[in-house]
Amino acid sequence: MRAAKLPASLAQRDDRAAIPEDISPYRGTTVEERSQILSALCRLAAEQIAARPDGFRILQYEDRRSAASEGLWLRLVAAGR
Repeated sequence: MRAAKLPASLAQRDDRAAIPEDISPYRGTTVEERSQILSALCRLAAEQIAARPDGFRILQYEDRRSAASEGLWLRLVAAGR
């Protein structure tokens, strides 16, 4: 399939160009509006997980941190104290 026939949402984009486009609907929203959006997204995620027979596994999953990532986290926490 040629790229020209793909919907715009599936077209490959440069990440730097995509970010402003992705956040544009949320710019200028109030804290209350963003809170409502976040709540709706959390409810949707909970519904999607609950609909799966293995939903408990999804909630138990944790990405492993690399040693470098964990070291950075500890340094940032210490610096914030």
